[in-house]
Amino acid sequence: MLHDHLKLAEQDVSWLAIRQPAVMRLLERELGAFPGMDDGDAFGAGLALACEVLGGKTPVGDLRLDHRQLEEGMQAVRRGRCDRAMVSAIRAQIDDLRVVLTQHESDAVATVIAAIMWTVLDASVAALDDTLVA
Repeated sequence: MLHDHLKLAEQDVSWLAIRQPAVMRLLERELGAFPGMDDGDAFGAGLALACEVLGGKTPVGDLRLDHRQLEEGMQAVRRGRCDRAMVSAIRAQIDDLRVVLTQHESDAVATVIAAIMWTVLDASVAALDDTLVA
């Protein structure tokens, strides 16, 4: 059973790397290295949650996020434009992971995942607007 779970996780990560390379680079940039904390836990937590957000029960399909969109998402979250309930839900998911993060790491993971979610929602609304206009 554990082997099946690991195989699914590997497939999720492979899917993310192929379909969302900009997300992978965002995770590496924001969560890849913490001074004095090079255990990779923050990156692993971010990777797990990004796979859940982008490829979970309701995958984003053909939507591809680019660097510009993700940077706008990061800026929006850092400016406080993110819904508090969403942030609370993300923090609960971080707490459910089987990894110990420092407060700084947990904050960074929450910020990145909130930015990914904000970007997906923003890009989805833009795609819907294009569909409604056409």
